[in-house]
Amino acid sequence: MASSPSLWHLPLHLVERDGPFVEFKQDAAYVTVELSNGAQIPNVLILYPNRIIGVKGQDSLAFDPSRVARLLQTESDLNCRSSSRDTFFLHHE
Repeated sequence: MASSPSLWHLPLHLVERDGPFVEFKQDAAYVTVELSNGAQIPNVLILYPNRIIGVKGQDSLAFDPSRVARLLQTESDLNCRSSSRDTFFLHHE
C-alpha cells in the first residue's frame, strides 16, 4: 500500500507523545500501531526515531502511516525478535 518513501515514517509527534519505547536492539523497537478506525497492527519494527523498516509476518506495508492514531508497546511487541527469515522494507530517500 505505502510505496512512497515519505510514507515509510510514523508521524513524529505520535512517537514523541507515545514513546519512549523499549528497544530490543540499539535504536530498533517493535510497536503496535492503532489506526484511526481502531484497527491494530502489531509487531511494527521502527528504527529511531520514526522510520518503519518492517512488520513481522508481512512483506509489504499494508497501512498508511498517516492514518496512525496511537502507538503502543504490548507484551507481544516486547517479546518479538527479528530473525533471518523476516522481510525488511528496503527503500531509498
